[in-house]
Formats: sequence, structure tokens, C-alpha cells
Amino acid sequence: MADQALTGFFDNLDPRQLPLPVHTAVAARTAALLQAGPPTAAALAALAGTDPVLAGSLFRAANATGYTGLPGVGSLAAAIRRLGSEAAGQVAVIACRDGQRANRGPLTARYLTPLRQHSLGCAVGAHWLARRCGYPGLAETAHLAGLFHDCGKYLLLAGFAQRTGDGHADTPLGDQFVAEVLAALHVEFGSRLAIWWHLPEDIARVAGRHHEAGVDPRDLLLALVKLANQGCGKVGLGWERNPDLVLPTTAEAQFLGIDEIALAEFEIMLEDHFQLVPTAASGAA
Repeated sequence: MADQALTGFFDNLDPRQLPLPVHTAVAARTAALLQAGPPTAAALAALAGTDPVLAGSLFRAANATGYTGLPGVGSLAAAIRRLGSEAAGQVAVIACRDGQRANRGPLTARYLTPLRQHSLGCAVGAHWLARRCGYPGLAETAHLAGLFHDCGKYLLLAGFAQRTGDGHADTPLGDQFVAEVLAALHVEFGSRLAIWWHLPEDIARVAGRHHEAGVDPRDLLLALVKLANQGCGKVGLGWERNPDLVLPTTAEAQFLGIDEIALAEFEIMLEDHFQLVPTAASGAA
């Protein structure tokens, strides 16, 4: 896969020294929201809930060492309330500014949009599944766990961007190579990033375990995100696609007790939400 020098480079990736990419559309919406003055906690939380880098920046600020002794916040709205709307807005501005600096170059441009679409798809999907399976109190946490489950890929993309920007144009960065690195390393780096962002423990746990085989009967949140992840692959949200997957046969669907009709509705919900052409008509396109 990667040569020894590149592997060593990724081993030394440090989110404290590396701007992480924020999607251009999210940065533009953030700027528009803040132009009118300090936003409401609900409005900023709703926006941050569409981008893991923006959301992670808010969690890091709200759970930082300056609040030692206080319990960690577990939601975006709680993070914004602790910071105050004006300070939270400043955190968002900095995250978007740095994120736009990271969101440059052909590689990031090629991968960031499908990555964010997949992250948001898992968030929306896990939220829907939590409610449909009878766990409405878990829906908000499921949204965040879905949003952050692939956060390690954002750190790896930033590493790729830095590597190529530092004059290492000879490093082979074909699509297959990049896909192998992201698949092999994103869980490890997602766990690192979750610690640095001070994410809630249950959400960080999903980032580190969402590719484990089988079902842990003690971890309902993980099952919801894993099924949402599989559903996104089925309908084509992101670059990893599995249109032949039969969702009702998955261990997660059987564990959650969700039937074939509900899962068909789940697929339709994702297709409608993201304005996708149904997989049956479009294949893997």
C-alpha cells in the first residue's frame, strides 16, 4: 500500500498542527449566519451538525481544560450554551477559515464532497433509525455518532494535502492508493482525533469500533451507526458503494429488529433527502 516514508509521515500526523478541511458550502453558510450577529444556539448547532470538523471544533472548545471540573458536554447545543453564542461563533469562524485553507488542491476537492455527503448521510440515517426502532431519546446522539464515525478520513485528507503541498509531488496519489490509505488508517486516526476534539465517550467509541465484525449487544448506538453506514453504501452516498447489499439480512438490522418494509423506507428517505437517483435505476453511477 503506502511506502515506508509515507507510513511514517501518517504516524506523525498531529491535528494540533494541521488545519482540517471544512466544506466550502458549510463555510459559506456559516459566514452568512454570523453576519447577522451572534447566532442562536439552535441555529449554530443545526449548521455545525452538518460538518464534523466544525462540530468537532465546538466540542473541543467547550470541553477544553479551561472547564476542568465540569462534566463534558454531550450535544452541540450544550457546547454552544457553555461557550456563549458570541464565543461559539468565533470558534466557528476560525474553524471555517482554517478549513478553507486546508480545502485546497485537487485531491481534497475530489474527496471532500463525497466524504462529507457520506458523513452527513450516516448522521441523518442513524437519527432516523433511532426513532424508527423506538429509541427517540438516542436520536440526537446517534446523529452525532454518525457524523463523526469517519472523522479520521478528514485528518488523513489533511495529511495528504500537506504532503503534496510540501513538494512531495512524486508520492503516488492515485485513487486506489488514497482509498487504501483511508480505509486502512481512518479508524486509528479517528480515535486520535476524537480524543483531541474531546468528543463524548460514546461518540468517540463509535468512531473507533464501527468496522468491527458482528454486533455488540451492549452497544445499541454502534449498531445504529453501522446500519446507517451500510445503508449509505447501498444507496451510493460517498465513494464506497455496495448496491447489492440486502439490508434486512445484516446482523445490525436483525439485532435492531427492523423489518424489510421499514428498511425500504429508510433507503427512500436517504435518496429523497440527498436527491439521489435510486440505485435500482442508476446502478453504481
